[in-house]
Amino acid sequence: MIFPFAACGSGDETTDNQNESDNQGEVSENIQGETPESTGFEATEEFRVAFRPAFDGYFDIVTGFNLQYGGGYLDDTIFEKLRESPAEMLQFSPLTPGEELAILHTNHGDITLRFFPEEAPLAVANFKTHARNGFYDGLLFHRVMPGFMIQGGCPLGTGGGGESIWGETFGLERSFNLLHFRGALAMAHRGPDTMSSQFYIVQSDDVGPGFQEVFETFMNNQDEIHGEFSDGQHILVRERFPASAMLSYIAHGGTPHLDWHWNVDQLGRNYGHTVFGHVVGGMETVDAIANVPQYGNNRPVEDVIIERISFVNY
Repeated sequence: MIFPFAACGSGDETTDNQNESDNQGEVSENIQGETPESTGFEATEEFRVAFRPAFDGYFDIVTGFNLQYGGGYLDDTIFEKLRESPAEMLQFSPLTPGEELAILHTNHGDITLRFFPEEAPLAVANFKTHARNGFYDGLLFHRVMPGFMIQGGCPLGTGGGGESIWGETFGLERSFNLLHFRGALAMAHRGPDTMSSQFYIVQSDDVGPGFQEVFETFMNNQDEIHGEFSDGQHILVRERFPASAMLSYIAHGGTPHLDWHWNVDQLGRNYGHTVFGHVVGGMETVDAIANVPQYGNNRPVEDVIIERISFVNY
């Protein structure tokens, strides 16, 4: 059982907007979040197989079709990772001695971040390299939304710019082990394969009643079969959606509709946002930034500035 939500695609790099009633993503004007069923498209096995190798992050293979739309084994997809180990919530794991942390020094206080390079190597390398090169120094948190997130990293300060360390945009990196809990650090984008330099930090401290109902369903069906491989091995609900993840969302809050698990594009492919780090200090600064006076377009009235980024070892 999967409950997908449509991915956002606007003119500038962005995260999905939140719905005031339950934090579920609004569909943008550019990407309408249609399913194959709603468009009359028939999801044939040939279609599913054809899209399986089409991974946009260039280092892995993902399933080309959401399980909700039926059929097919999980062989040679990202679900192969679950053969070795079930999903593990890494964001709440203890810091290790020597672990490298980044400190965002802003004009509202400091925010300390940890990273997960084994889960999202491209996004981590991109952010750290930009930070060391001074790319983010002086840039703004140009978009702040209380109860949702704060967004920065645009060199134009408008949300319409950005560049990666490679000069070209790059694609989504999917992990079962990183989710959009409160404090998550993730990449903003304007559609598939468009990650550059913009990022956001989740500020929401709630998930809304809609997702709480979904989470209760998963928690009550942990031993149900979620999918299978051609050799007969099964993936259980608890291996992809462990109860610990649902409980963490309920306890800490977050924006689960931005996770790739719940985002489905017009072709039925799971698409969301890459989580690559987490706040380990300074959430009070994130909260302060999210709640500054702002214009109707969520731009702060007074500039919120990333003055510089430094690195320390734990």
